[in-house]
Amino acid sequence: MPTPLVAIVTPIYNGEEFLAEMLESVQAQTYPNLVHVILENNSTDKTLEIIESYSNGRVPILLHKNEVTLPRMENWNRAFELAPTDAEYVRLLCADDTITPDCIDEMVKVGEMDPEIGVIGCLHSCAGEIQDFFWDKNRNVFDGLEANRMTLLRQGVIMPVQMMMRQKFVRMRTPLFQGPLTGGFDLDTKMNLLTYSKFGFVHKSLGMTRVHENTVSAVEYGPKTRSWTSDGLYLMNKYGPAAFGTDYDAASKQFINYYIRRIMSWKKSDGGTQNLQRHFDALQDVGLSFNWSSKTKAMFDWILIKLGIRRNWTGYPGWQ
Repeated sequence: MPTPLVAIVTPIYNGEEFLAEMLESVQAQTYPNLVHVILENNSTDKTLEIIESYSNGRVPILLHKNEVTLPRMENWNRAFELAPTDAEYVRLLCADDTITPDCIDEMVKVGEMDPEIGVIGCLHSCAGEIQDFFWDKNRNVFDGLEANRMTLLRQGVIMPVQMMMRQKFVRMRTPLFQGPLTGGFDLDTKMNLLTYSKFGFVHKSLGMTRVHENTVSAVEYGPKTRSWTSDGLYLMNKYGPAAFGTDYDAASKQFINYYIRRIMSWKKSDGGTQNLQRHFDALQDVGLSFNWSSKTKAMFDWILIKLGIRRNWTGYPGWQ
C-alpha cells in the first residue's frame, strides 16, 4: 500500500490536562509516514513544556508558537496553513482527544480507494460509547452531495473533529474555516469540501472524543443555547439546494415548521425569550420571522402530521 505523507494538526491553548494522553496516541501510530503539526496559541499553563518533552519521539513534532493568543477559528486556520505542502492528507486532532494506534493507517486505506475522496470519517468513542453514524456498512465511498443530503436528513453523521482531509481539496477553500457559525464552523467546512469531493468512511472506531465542561461543544452548545438547531437552518439553507435538488423546497419547509415549533416549545419551557435571540437572528438571516404567520403555519403542519398526512422533520440535528 502507498504511504503518502500525513500531517496530524493540533491547534492548542492551555491544554495541559489531557495533552500527554493525546501526544502518546500520536506517537503510538503504526502508520510510517507521519508528522504532527502543533500550533501553540500562547498558553499560560504547562502546555509548551509538555509538548517539548515529546520532541524526540518517533513521530516528528513540528512545533509552532503564536506570540499573541489568536481567536480560536483564526488559530485553527493558521495551524492548517502550517501543514507541509507535500502532505497528501491532514487530520485534525484536538488536544483533549485521542486516536487508536491504527487510526491513520485505516483512514489512509480508505482515502487511497479514490483520489476524489476529500473527507474521511470514522467511528469513534464519545461519552463512553461508540457512536452509530448510520453510514451504509457495505460502502466506504459516498458521493459528496449524497453525503451532505444524508447528513441533513440524519441518515449519516459527519463528526468533524475526528476526520481526515485530502490536502488538495483543503487548499481550494481559503480560509479553511469560516464564519458565521461560531461552534459548527468545522462541520460547515467539511460539508463545503463535499460539494466538490467525495466522502470516505471507515466502519471502525479509531478515536476517542472527550466530553467535559470546557470543550467547544459544552461552551457553544450548552443546554439553553440549542445552537445545533440554528446551525441546522444555516446548513440546510446553504447546502440543501444542491443536496436535495428538486426536493429542496419541501425539505426546507418541513425543517422550518419543525424549527418554529421547537422555538415555541423552548419559549414555554424557559418561561420567556431570554435564550432565544440566536434563533430569531437565524430565522432573520434567511428572510424568516418568528411571528403569528409562521407559528400558524407550523401548528397547521403539526395537525397534518398528527393526522398522518405529513411527516415530521427527523433530520439534523435530531435531538433538540
